[in-house]
Amino acid sequence: MNFPKIGDRVETEQALELCRYFKLDYLVSRIEREPSLYKSWIFDGCSCIHDEFLGLLTGCDSEALTFKCCLPHDLGYAYGEPGNRMERKRVDLKFQSDLITKARMKEWAAAALYEGVRVGGEEVFGLSFSWAFARK
Repeated sequence: MNFPKIGDRVETEQALELCRYFKLDYLVSRIEREPSLYKSWIFDGCSCIHDEFLGLLTGCDSEALTFKCCLPHDLGYAYGEPGNRMERKRVDLKFQSDLITKARMKEWAAAALYEGVRVGGEEVFGLSFSWAFARK
């Protein structure tokens, strides 16, 4: 799989390939149903914190953190259904689980990042990393 580098623009077609790779079938269906609803976006890794620094700080594998945890989480957020709080919570809980199982992050650190995305990713903020951020 050709993963985007931090700072790369992710077009809808590439996002579809990534969603297929991560087996995010519900997102594949959603995007394929109405691809014109979505815009390209910039992959920023773990939003707000440099991935390598976060890896050093938490003692986890920073490459796994970026590509096995943050990238699928970003896909969930980018193509999340506006207003769907239950879907967002599932995406965030999966992120927390991935941090522990795929990046080998300590549970306390994963819990702190979970709380951070719960607060910082609110749709109402309308930020580049807020829930449903790839919607036009």
